[in-house]
Amino acid sequence: MNYNESTRQRVADIIMGLHVETTAGVLVAANFTTGGTNTSLFNIYGRIAVMQLFVELTSAADANLTQVLFYTTFTTPVIALNAMGVKCASIAALGAYGRIISVAGAVGSTTAISDSAGLTDLDSAGRKQILGGVSSAGVLTAGVIGMQASDATQAATIAATGHIYYTPMCPGAYVTAAL
Repeated sequence: MNYNESTRQRVADIIMGLHVETTAGVLVAANFTTGGTNTSLFNIYGRIAVMQLFVELTSAADANLTQVLFYTTFTTPVIALNAMGVKCASIAALGAYGRIISVAGAVGSTTAISDSAGLTDLDSAGRKQILGGVSSAGVLTAGVIGMQASDATQAATIAATGHIYYTPMCPGAYVTAAL
């Protein structure tokens, strides 16, 4: 049976969650520098369940030992930066189409990197992270999901795109690209 494109897209939304991505290749060397560089990837409003969160390289990383973690922080109400997991192993020489992946679960979960370009062999066993919330008066939280690079600076050749698949968990909840 062959379904039309809109039907396939709706089925994907139901199974994988709604997809938002940053501008293609927008993450460059300036986003992968030492000193804990914070880059907001997505704006989040209300309570969401993160199904998948990853950064996909569109140009290869250099040999420098850069490490990355994902974080969330909120402005409404003010909630300090909170790491969504520990930083990944070095992304040194990770090829184009390699991925930096948030492995959902306990906050101390590892941020992982794919073992090769174009293949992500991680199974999160259906675990999700719930971010944000809604007040008793119905006010949605407002915040960001971002990435933080540390340990070594990447050269100007790296480029990447952020991706999130999510499910809204309260009326009015949604995600937009910050870049």
